[in-house]
Parts: sequence; structure tokens; C-alpha cells
Amino acid sequence: MDLLKAIWRILSGISKAITVLVPLVFVGVFLVALSVGVSEGTPAPLPEKAGLLIAPSGTLVESRAPLEPLDALFANDLAGETLLATVIEGIDAAAQDDRITSIVLDLENLMGPSTSQAMEIIDALDRFSDSGKPIVAVGDYFTQSQYLLASQADEIVLHPEGGVSLMGFGVYRTYLKQFLDNVKVNFHVFRAGDNKSAVEPFMRDDMSAQERTVVAKWLDSLWGDYTAVVEAGRGKEPGEVTRFVNDFPSRLESHGGDLAETFLAEGYVDALLHGDEREAHILKIVDAMDADGELEVVGLKRYVADIREPIDSEMPLIAVVPIEGTLVPGNSSQGSAGSDTVVEQLERAVEDEAAAIVLRINSGGGSVFASEVIRSKVNAIAADGVPIVVSMGGAAASGGYWIAAAADEIWAMPTTITGSIGAFAVFPTIEGVFDYVGATVDGVGTTTMAGSFDPSRGLDEHSERIFQAVINGVYNDFLSLVSVSRDMSLAEVDALAGGKVWIGRDAQEIGLVDQLGGLDDAISSAAALAQLDAYETRRFGMPITPQQLILEELGNSFGISVPQPVGTALAWLAPIHEPFVMMSQFKDPKHTYLQCFACNYAY
Repeated sequence: MDLLKAIWRILSGISKAITVLVPLVFVGVFLVALSVGVSEGTPAPLPEKAGLLIAPSGTLVESRAPLEPLDALFANDLAGETLLATVIEGIDAAAQDDRITSIVLDLENLMGPSTSQAMEIIDALDRFSDSGKPIVAVGDYFTQSQYLLASQADEIVLHPEGGVSLMGFGVYRTYLKQFLDNVKVNFHVFRAGDNKSAVEPFMRDDMSAQERTVVAKWLDSLWGDYTAVVEAGRGKEPGEVTRFVNDFPSRLESHGGDLAETFLAEGYVDALLHGDEREAHILKIVDAMDADGELEVVGLKRYVADIREPIDSEMPLIAVVPIEGTLVPGNSSQGSAGSDTVVEQLERAVEDEAAAIVLRINSGGGSVFASEVIRSKVNAIAADGVPIVVSMGGAAASGGYWIAAAADEIWAMPTTITGSIGAFAVFPTIEGVFDYVGATVDGVGTTTMAGSFDPSRGLDEHSERIFQAVINGVYNDFLSLVSVSRDMSLAEVDALAGGKVWIGRDAQEIGLVDQLGGLDDAISSAAALAQLDAYETRRFGMPITPQQLILEELGNSFGISVPQPVGTALAWLAPIHEPFVMMSQFKDPKHTYLQCFACNYAY
């Protein structure tokens, strides 16, 4: 008994110690992170001579979205977000800043970007190059998206054991018909628009011939843009990039299977260096060193904080309201634009007496309800005489175009993915599961419709007719909206609709888009519509709370991350994960959607 009592006292002591120590550890971590944040909040003055280090983390976004607390704590460089506008702002300011000698592109932690995002950054890099200052890109390995940016540098430095991923563009989706049959789940799908292919993964086990033709057309066009930019940046003949990719096995074999050496010999990179040799080489290009003789660079975040001036509240205001991600009812989160959140941002812009509003849309659409809530608010603001201009990012399709159609002007990048005018409904039922396990559902109702939308029962003819009628009505509303807004006949719109996807340059030719250009062009146009010679621009995005920033700082500062085996498993499961993420976004109260899933890929 004495022994048991001793063991019990020891265990109780350990329990009490854990109870006290764990909170103390978290408090200590919190205080350290807070002190780091405070110290970084008051940076030292910029050096008189330095390179600008552009090293974006995570995805490029139009507006940062707050993470859930646990996600924020486990955030890392690849899970973060970087404002596209901040990158462009920094590059443009550096071109005129005598303190900045050059730009160093370190794209290792950049996810994506889309071709359209890269094109906007490349336009800024071209303006920087016009100042006569050099640009150098460094990396251990460049993904295809990263390389589009890197190819515009005066010099590309690659790790001797690194490489470049040049593969071409492709759309490959996971098709679930056989899987759904196996698990006895019946997805009832209704659509309007022959090319509205968002629901194909629930209806088929492969891509339809019609969808294959449509996707191939716009993919080929985007690939043509990609290769043309790379070829211009690297001084290559038109068509050389595609020939290189198609003949890559032979070219790799001719260089002894050495990836890095292949890209060096073929002129896609300029030097193979790492460690001290790499830094010494970059130092010669940047031509700026600190007191210790080391390479002197300043980070983008620090630089923009230094050069950014407070907004003059006396100047007329142009508000930029971002609409990014899947359109859903309610509040926004990372990867989705909630109708309530967007409406609140629009209301804040009106309260601040914005002279014009630019909607920056980067969305493949989503819920019909959410799309219409946002569009109605935009129309109400326009009815009060406020000019509305749309700037399309990588994608502004389906529900994104529903919102954009009635704007005073629509601007798109040549590589923007837009259109996809069509609608669909999805309603899953699990009567097959009940049959399989030997359960039955039975009862009585007062009408033929009673209990019709119970997922444990199959849809009857009345329910199917209701769904199809609603979808046909939404589609006809879409056609009418575009017809009136774009001054086209219903027949003309119908010929362009049916779910067809267009890239920006083609969309301009057929009348779905007014002008080609980036966000700055759209802002200038909005100012002209509002008859403004001078103005301030402010982005009305989602506010990030101090608690959110502290949790993210904890994750970044202390290396909190998902264990590597879990991360590897998630990567392998990505093809299966994608359709289930898609299903989780089906939140429309009427189960009706304006969405282009292929448009959400980062090309």
C-alpha cells in the first residue's frame, strides 16, 4: 500500500506539473512572438544602397483572409498569403528609388501564381528594367509557374542539383461516378448549358468529348501566352519552349541525365551555383553590401512599409473591393468569398464616400444565392451614381461574371479565364445506402410533394421537374442579365453562353469584356468615369485581427507544422481530396450554382 501511495503521489505531482507548465509554455511562446512582432513593427531605416528581395510566401491573393485558429497556428511559408498588389507596389516604387540597386527574385515559397497574376507582375518588372537596374532570380528548383516570373530576370541562378518544371498545361479531374455507385450515393444533377461541365465528375468516369474540345482550346491559348513570354525573356525563337518540352527526354539523355546541366546548356538558366559561390555571384549583380561585407538586401514587406504613405483623407477615394475564391453565402474565409462579407466591404466603401468602386474579381463562381446578393448590392450602389468598374484577375467566370456583367466597364487580362455562362444544381440522396444495409424509409404525407427532398429517399418526377425548372430559370435570367448589360440580343448571348469558357482576349472580341489591362488600368478608368484628376486608392479587404497575426507568427517563428508523413499522405490524396472539397462548397440554399471548377486551377 505504501508503494501504491508513493506512486500515486508521484503521478499526482506529474499531473500538477503538467497542468502548470503547459500554460506557462504557451504564455512564454506568446510573449516571445509578441516581442518579435513589436521589434519588427519598428524596423531600422533602410540602407542607403541595397537590393530589393522579393520572396513571396504562399499564394498570391487580392485580399488576405483570416485563418481558423488551429490553421493559423500551423501556418507556414507555403500556407501563407501575399498580396499581389503589394508585390507590384514594391517593384514600381523600387524603379524610382535611388537606394534600390536591383531586384532579387527568390520564389521558393511561392505557390502558383496563375498566368494572369504573373503577367501583372511581369509588367511591373518590365517597368523596373526600363530604369536600367538588373533583376536576378535565384532558386534551388523552379516550378512552371515560378519560372514564368524567373524567365524575365536578367540572370537566373539555379542550384547545381536543381531543375525547372516545364511540363505544359493540363486539366485533369477526378471522376466519381463509379465511386458513387460503389458507395450507393446518388448525385442528382441538373444543368442548363451544353458545356456546363462543372458537374461531369459526378456523372461520368471520364471527360466528355465536348468538354475535351472546349478545355483544349483555352488551354492551348494560355500555353501560347506562357511560352511566348518565356521565349521573349530568354531570347528564344517562337515555338522553342514547346519543342523543348516535347523532346525533353532526348535532351536530358544527351546531357547525361543531369537536370540542372540540361537547363543550363539549353539556355533556360545562366549559372549553376549554391552556397557562398551563389552569394558572391549575386553580390556582384546587386552591388550592395553591409558593414560586414555581406550581401545587402531589404525584404519586400519592410520596403513597402517604409515607402508607403498614409492615405490623404481629404482626397477623393477610389475603393478596391476584392471578390476572391468560391462564392458562398455568409462570411468569407480562406479560399471563399462570402456574400455577407463582400456586401459589408461594399457598404464600408460607400460610408467612406468612395467616388468610384473597382471590383477586383478572381473567382470561378459558386452559389447562385451568393452571386445575386453581391450583384444586387453592386446595382444598388451604381443606381446612386457611383461608377462601378470590374478588374478581372486570373478568373472571373460563371458567378464571377454574373456579378461583373452589369458594371460600367469590364477590364480583363488577356489570359483571364471568363464566361462559363450556365447553371447547375446538385442534390445527393442516399437511398442506395439504406437499401444496402436493409433499412427502409416509409410514411405518409398530405401532398405529392411532402418529403420529396428527403436525402434518404430518391427524387421523384415532381422533384426532378422542379430542379430542372429552377435551373432553366436561373440560366434564362443569366442570359437576360448579360443581354441587357452588354447590349446584345438574347440569341447573341446564347451563342456565347452554354457554359463555354473564354480567355480575356477572346472575351473582348466577342463583347463580354470591354478592355484588356490590369488593376491599375481599371483604377485609372474608374477615376476617369468619376471625373477625378487626383485621388487616393484604398483596398477594402478583410481585416486581420492582432490575435490572428500572433497565431500565425507563432506558427512561422517556432516551426509548428503538420508532421511530414501526414503532409506526404495529403499530397498523395490530393486527387481524391479535390472533389470532396468541391462538394463541401455546395452551400446554396436552393442547391443551385454558377460555377466553373476548371477555372479555379492556377494556369
